[in-house]
Amino acid sequence: MSRLRHTLLGFLLFPGMPSLADEAAEKTLPLVEQASGASYVRGVFGDGIEAELHVDTGSSYVALTRKTFRQLKDEDLVEYVRTIHGKTAAGRTMKVKVFSLSGLTLGDGCEMNDIEAVVLPGADRDILGLTALKQLGRFTLAFEPPALTYSACGAPAQDLLAAAPPDRD
Repeated sequence: MSRLRHTLLGFLLFPGMPSLADEAAEKTLPLVEQASGASYVRGVFGDGIEAELHVDTGSSYVALTRKTFRQLKDEDLVEYVRTIHGKTAAGRTMKVKVFSLSGLTLGDGCEMNDIEAVVLPGADRDILGLTALKQLGRFTLAFEPPALTYSACGAPAQDLLAAAPPDRD
């Protein structure tokens, strides 16, 4: 039986399963794995502020170093949104300002806008947290080879939910 017939048969028998079209739409970003085991993705803010972003699914926000934040502020790429009380991974609570970033490109073309970010005092690396990762739709992390595969790019979470097909009973 041809691959197309298998796909159609699979779709009819198992409608919740991803199709080949879904898989074809997925894109992959290479990750760089550090000796510590942390994974990083290449990103560019605005028109040329390069950064290596630590991929951290445990971080609610994109977190910037003071150096990166100053560069973005100098280019007018950040806008103050609000102040929150955040909790660090170490359990410390701190007051932090939340900013909206206009323009982050991951890899060779995944463009995102309106990403909320915080600036962590003393941070030594930029972090790609959930405020950006949620714009990738469905995503997976692979370790061999290190890669981040995603199904959407730049769509706010509410747009992804609105575009999702309804649940089938």
